[in-house]
Amino acid sequence: MKRFIFLLVGFVFFSMSGWANHSNSEFDVVSNQWNYAQGQAFIFMENGIEFSVFQDGQFDFFIPNYGPNVSVNFSSANVNFSFNTGYNYNPYVQYDGYGAVIQIQNTPIFYDRYGRVNQIGNVWIDYNYHGLVSRIGGLQIYYRNNVYWRQRGFINRYNRRYVYKPWHRYYAIPAVQYCLISPIPYRQYYKPVRHIYYRPYQNNVRHFNFDRQNPTVRHRANRSNISYTQSPRNNRERQIRSNVEKQNREIRRTRNAGVAKSSRTNVKRDVSISRNSTMISETNNRTNRNLTSRNIRTDRVTENDRNDKSNKVYRSRTSHNSKKVDRKPSTRQTSVTNKRSASNRTVNKSSRTKSSSASNNRSRR
Repeated sequence: MKRFIFLLVGFVFFSMSGWANHSNSEFDVVSNQWNYAQGQAFIFMENGIEFSVFQDGQFDFFIPNYGPNVSVNFSSANVNFSFNTGYNYNPYVQYDGYGAVIQIQNTPIFYDRYGRVNQIGNVWIDYNYHGLVSRIGGLQIYYRNNVYWRQRGFINRYNRRYVYKPWHRYYAIPAVQYCLISPIPYRQYYKPVRHIYYRPYQNNVRHFNFDRQNPTVRHRANRSNISYTQSPRNNRERQIRSNVEKQNREIRRTRNAGVAKSSRTNVKRDVSISRNSTMISETNNRTNRNLTSRNIRTDRVTENDRNDKSNKVYRSRTSHNSKKVDRKPSTRQTSVTNKRSASNRTVNKSSRTKSSSASNNRSRR
């Protein structure tokens, strides 16, 4: 009986301990934040490849099965373990004419028209209006003033939460000469060809053909898709072909849905932008019309004031001149009239004198 009691107590104790550990790891705030301590990079696994996607749309990757053993003696920051830190993954990577990684083994990589990665395998990646990652799979990322704020959901069923690894802090963005992001949409009509990967490539080299000053120009088309053409040689490789073709059908379905959603978002954004610009232009036009009418009224008032002032000045000058003119002719007319009256009086006197002398002469006769 005592043995049974001890066994029961031990079972309850270990059960509570295991439940507590599970709860701590499941609801730990730091472990559930995909980019809490990762320099705003989002790390997840897809088809056995670990990807690190940065906020601006660039990415880095590490292949555990074909790369260095980073879980053993990873204490130096100078270890080249990822693609961007310098480890040679050329035997497993396909490039396009711009030098972009378009496939890692049989995991396709897709880009948007600005050169940002927007799909890795079955994981779709979307961006907000400021060019920052806003969604990875089912994980929603939110920002405040373009600074990471919080997130909700999880990428997919294989990446439900972030698990920290010591090498995660050493993921790096591509070198400057390999940066494919451009404000000019240079990839909207560019469709590279991807081939099925069966075995490591030989003499594969990444060529740099991207002009960041003018991304629509490729200096030379020295990356031929024929270099990646392979044919299955045995049953294992034929099974690879069957699996990859099935996988690609699913990826195309996912991508078509993501592209349709993204295009609707872009259309809404363009419509909202056009509406805002139309409203702004209409507001500016109304403001300009109001200002023009005000200016016209002001000009009219000013012109009327000027006319009134000029009329007043003209009338004052005219009246002043008329007064001067009236004064001078009145004096002249008075003198002329006086002269005329004096001459008339002289004539009258002489006529009266003559008449009187004539009458006297008649009387004397």
